[in-house]
Amino acid sequence: MSNILKFFVKRVVIFYILLIVVCFLSKYQRIPMVIALTLGVFFSLLRFYLLDFVLRYLGARRNKNLAVIASSMIYVFSLAIIGVTIVLAVRIGIYTFFAALIGSLSIIIIVMINAITEMLGITKNQFGQKVK
Repeated sequence: MSNILKFFVKRVVIFYILLIVVCFLSKYQRIPMVIALTLGVFFSLLRFYLLDFVLRYLGARRNKNLAVIASSMIYVFSLAIIGVTIVLAVRIGIYTFFAALIGSLSIIIIVMINAITEMLGITKNQFGQKVK
């Protein structure tokens, strides 16, 4: 597992635990919200892991055509799975929809939070910089 993947997985797990607590404090649809959030986070992390794998594969100077086709298929498949999760969540209820949406966007939310904290100087984890 690459360092950037470990970096994001740690933060997404913390974010996930925080959101699980918020789901259990909610009055409405607790169990469907937790299930939708879990599925959204799982598929978001899976998509990020597969993207990392494909980029490492492309960097190794192997068969680029195969990597591009596999990457496209993985991307379409993951979008279809996330789409089905979102549609099912909408049918269950609006709170479940928001939980699935936040779970699906968890990597993007973590990237935004990290960028803001780096910009404001709150954290110094040198994300995106080459460290010697």
